[in-house]
Amino acid sequence: MGLFYNNNVAGSGVAKRRRKKPFFRFWELFWGKFWNMFTMNLIYVLACIPIVTIGPATAALTAMMRNVYLERPQFIWHDFWREFKKNFKKSFVIGIIDVAAIALLLLTYNLFANTEDQNTRIICVLAFAAQAVFLLMNFYIYPQIAALEMKMSDILRNSLILVFVNLPAELIVIAALVGFVSLLVFFFFPAVFFLPFMPGAWMIFLSVFCCYPAIQKLIINPYYEQSGEPNPEIPAWELEEEENGEAVFADQGGSEEPIDLREEKKKGRKIIK
Repeated sequence: MGLFYNNNVAGSGVAKRRRKKPFFRFWELFWGKFWNMFTMNLIYVLACIPIVTIGPATAALTAMMRNVYLERPQFIWHDFWREFKKNFKKSFVIGIIDVAAIALLLLTYNLFANTEDQNTRIICVLAFAAQAVFLLMNFYIYPQIAALEMKMSDILRNSLILVFVNLPAELIVIAALVGFVSLLVFFFFPAVFFLPFMPGAWMIFLSVFCCYPAIQKLIINPYYEQSGEPNPEIPAWELEEEENGEAVFADQGGSEEPIDLREEKKKGRKIIK
């Protein structure tokens, strides 16, 4: 409230909320949580230090970024460790497999680069493709671990399908990841300095923003539509618009002119205090 605010003049009302286009919504959420992401990333790095806890730490940070995407309030320190413990079992196994897959990917590339045997190269290409697909599945595995009560076999099957269904979104994440790795290679020392504070949270937020909508569309929304239960991931104002369609009375919030209450008093009209 300003120093010279006039209490006798009513405001123009509250504008009706509309969901923004994905590009604009991404940057709105990103800048809105920009400083919080520094804290999240630092906790994430600390949780990853034992190496074997990379999976649970990634699941916890993914859950935090899902809350950012869904615009839910959260307490960073408390919620991170709560998600870390809650999703530990499933994400621990995936984390170990991820570390093994990355190591195997490097070994496969090294073998491919240092062999002339065509059969060995073909095997390397097939192995490389399988490992790459599994790493892409991570875009969907961790969000499902964070969001759904589902068997690990079902999560893996869903993730495999989603990898091929949602390729355009994955390409955006991969392009950003390649860009980051390139910066890390060309500007190693300054980039290493910023590693504890920035990229992990940013990359996981981008991954959630691009890939989680596919999980909502193909898994979460159909479940609630079939069960008839209210979908907790759709904001109440969106549900109201969808159920009501066109309202009988149009909401003019944000479009009407301010009313001078002093003029209303002069006209003898009653004003609710």
